[in-house]
Amino acid sequence: MEIDYINGLKTDEIFAMSKYQSEIHSRLNNIKLNKIEYPNLSKVAGVNKAVEYFAYPFIVKKKVNKNNIKHITRQDLAFLLELTDFEKTIVTCHDIIPIAYYKTRSPFWKLNAKGLRKAEKIITVSEFSKQDISKYIKYPEENIEIIAPAVDHRLYFPNRSKKCLSKYGIGNDEKVILYVGAEEPRKNVQFLINSFSKLKNKIPHIKLLKAGTPNYLFVRKKLLEQIKALNLQNDVIFTGYVSETELAEIYNAVDLFVFPSLYEGFGIPPLEAMACGTPVITSNTSSLPEVVGDAAVQADPFNVEKFAEEMYEVLTNEELKEEMIRKGLKRSKMFSWDISAKKTLKVYKEL
Repeated sequence: MEIDYINGLKTDEIFAMSKYQSEIHSRLNNIKLNKIEYPNLSKVAGVNKAVEYFAYPFIVKKKVNKNNIKHITRQDLAFLLELTDFEKTIVTCHDIIPIAYYKTRSPFWKLNAKGLRKAEKIITVSEFSKQDISKYIKYPEENIEIIAPAVDHRLYFPNRSKKCLSKYGIGNDEKVILYVGAEEPRKNVQFLINSFSKLKNKIPHIKLLKAGTPNYLFVRKKLLEQIKALNLQNDVIFTGYVSETELAEIYNAVDLFVFPSLYEGFGIPPLEAMACGTPVITSNTSSLPEVVGDAAVQADPFNVEKFAEEMYEVLTNEELKEEMIRKGLKRSKMFSWDISAKKTLKVYKEL
């Protein structure tokens, strides 16, 4: 079976959506992918997006095979279905954040919504996202297949060591809290820094490590201003982009992982942290309770004081910490890339 794999920008960087597709398709040995991508032409903001909107539709039309299933791998490429007349179409829609959370009026997202409605099947990652797609896109639930992300346990497993933290100037005697992800407003990083500041009053020798690219430069500027105002310049550390191998080392080196996001279609980082034996605190919003179950503390992402208290409790209560580690390891193993791959193959065969 050959699939027209409509994947957008060609990049070697691993992030949530690209990780999801690569993990699943590495396990589909009998599937041939006709990858249809466009080259990374510029690091200047907006250039690649312009190529995506105005040139990529012509690239896709030229390279598809009429008899193949057309699998569009991201929701923000769904506009292609509004501009084409393809049959046997699938869109992987991780979330509809611009519509459901930011209430966007972007004409491009109006096109994406129309494209999603034209898909014969939609694959999404959680029951929460399925309900949002049905509600906001008016797409029939019976044509939505939930195929959850998972964790590669060959990479993410307990291998506890603080050695990798030395490159960030962090000592062995310091407690370390980790956040992994972007910095856009819904990720709630500003809230996290405020809460961390409260925690530091109780635990002076503690650092907050933030892994991931800035992605929103104006937000990074505001975060740096906030950090300076709170006198945390030596305590909040930005790693920038890290490889998956290094990320696994960082998960294993820290004392606590926090994920205070306000809206997630799924949220893989909490599972990766659990798989490495790190206790987790997440928000009690969107899909996150569905992801972490009873293996993590689910906290109010609007209450700075309470979130700080939850972090303090996990960092100082050894019995609670050990219970969370045990439950987290068990929870992370409930999500399997092999099962996700089998479900994806089933969707292909149904079309």
